[in-house]
Amino acid sequence: MRIKPFFSKNLIRLTTSALALSIAAPLSTGLPNQTLYANDQVLVTNDKQILNQVYPDQHFLVELKGFDDLAISRITLDASQIGASNKIDIPLELMVVSISANQAIEAGDYFLPVVATDEDGGIIKEIDYPVTILANELPDHERRDWEEEVIYFLLTDRFYDGQADNNNPYDLAYAEADNPRGTYQGGDFAGVTEKLDYLAELGVTTIWLSPIVANIQYDVSAGTTDGAFYGYHGYWAENFEELNPHFGSLEDFHKLIDAAAEQDIKIMVDVVLNHTGYGLHPDDGKGESQVEGYPTDEDRAVFSDMIRLTPGNDSVSESLSGLPDLLTEDPDVREQIVAWQTAWLDMATTENGHSIASFRVDTAIHVDTVTLKHFRNQLTEKNPDFKLIAEAWGADPINHKHYLTNGMMDSVLDFKFKETARNFINGNLVGANEQLIKRNEAMTSNATGGQFLSSHDETGFLYMLNNHLGKYQLAASLQLTAKGQPVIYYGEELAQTGANNWPIYDNRYDLDWEVATAGDNATLTHYQTVLDFRHQFSDSLSKGDRQLLAGSNAENYILVARNYQDESVYLLFSKAEEATDITLELSEADALVTDHYTGETYQAQGTRIRLPLPLLENGGTGLLTLDKGHFINQTDN
Repeated sequence: MRIKPFFSKNLIRLTTSALALSIAAPLSTGLPNQTLYANDQVLVTNDKQILNQVYPDQHFLVELKGFDDLAISRITLDASQIGASNKIDIPLELMVVSISANQAIEAGDYFLPVVATDEDGGIIKEIDYPVTILANELPDHERRDWEEEVIYFLLTDRFYDGQADNNNPYDLAYAEADNPRGTYQGGDFAGVTEKLDYLAELGVTTIWLSPIVANIQYDVSAGTTDGAFYGYHGYWAENFEELNPHFGSLEDFHKLIDAAAEQDIKIMVDVVLNHTGYGLHPDDGKGESQVEGYPTDEDRAVFSDMIRLTPGNDSVSESLSGLPDLLTEDPDVREQIVAWQTAWLDMATTENGHSIASFRVDTAIHVDTVTLKHFRNQLTEKNPDFKLIAEAWGADPINHKHYLTNGMMDSVLDFKFKETARNFINGNLVGANEQLIKRNEAMTSNATGGQFLSSHDETGFLYMLNNHLGKYQLAASLQLTAKGQPVIYYGEELAQTGANNWPIYDNRYDLDWEVATAGDNATLTHYQTVLDFRHQFSDSLSKGDRQLLAGSNAENYILVARNYQDESVYLLFSKAEEATDITLELSEADALVTDHYTGETYQAQGTRIRLPLPLLENGGTGLLTLDKGHFINQTDN
């Protein structure tokens, strides 16, 4: 987070007691009579008998022992056989790393080389770490994989007030604030629970909640003319072990998790590993503060020896926006902050066995990478299916800054996508599509990207378009039909938007429930229609390749094929402002084309079909399928 001071296709996956394995003796698979032991059990012999069995996308631990007395400078793991990096650093401080195979990997036994080297790069020890990748129990169309999630990011405080009695738990002077938008607005867990039907009908499969822990209580603008501003967004923690009382109780949180599970919706929670809230630096305790709700010496004592006293100039040691910076590279601090966050998986577990399914990791580039790997390891121990998506400022699936397939993250938020979308709607249809083809090829099921248009940290995408709804809906179509995980920012499906203007933050509006329930919002209908199509053809749109078949910038349209195995769908994107027909070639005669956006069908005449271009003012979107054959690639002619 950048801040100023201010359908159901579930796969049941099994784990074994041998998930985390400790290597006690080296293995050289080419030599006779070599045996590798794990927890005093024979893990593999010459017969290659393997106990470590996992499904694709399921994390497992590579844990090393017997290396302590060696003069090792570096240990690397080559996991390229199963779709991860060919040189994953196993931190010497941890001697363990968590990895996963992707869906494209064939089931079978694999032996992953581990190499320990000295400071000169000389090899000290080599082993082959064994793992069995199991075949998925359900076919693609009967399960929902991580890469198929549709994520809805909401600021809990701004979504819906479902429980008025927790609106001012600290009894602070919100009513007297000179900037009402800088105070809590009342949104809570009960409000999200009450509106789950809306999210399900929209097509959401994962709800991303802003940070849920207790935040600093005071007005950080007190004594200035900036306007009141409180930690309603959740990124200024005061206590990582307690829920923010503005959002409700643990029982309320459990009710949300269970109710969401009934709708086949998962819960993602935003977590902060990099910093605390203002007022918790040791120097903040010098002198008595008269500001209402200011942290006490007792509050600061919790973070004793955990805060960086003198910030540095690199991404890990700098003080982001002047916030107290946690010493994430310190082993004791690492253990504590990871323990605080991973404990929420247990605390959030309901009597029905549901819990948090994923974390969004705030400011990942400002966290020590060993700490991120330790975080991943501890989560794998608790739940091998648990997922992580990182906010690494400026990252995208092509340039993911080494957070993917490297023992840390399953996804990164795609900061480049909105630039691609902007180029697209401004006329460079072909160039933007070429970029999306490269993006498509870079992603795998265990290394994907979450594409977004708007967020709480940036001016709204629609606002940047001067509220041009047609262009915005076309950009949304591009986002919702692209490979990767669409991340919808709450309210943008209603065409809500605003500037990133401190301290008002018009981009952090309250969701407009009158518009949401009126039944005549064209943008909401657009989102629902496109997301319904995505779910109907999830394999093609979430996993399939991408190919340009027809159209050009000059013609103001392109036709794109998305293919996965024996399933194909076609995306017709248009900037046409006047009624125009196009003629497309088909592989088989007399095929029937269905446009799932309009509900219209079109009959081919022989192997040609004439289709109207969707108008930009109506969203510029066609969602096409054929009853037989396929569209011929006309870009080759």
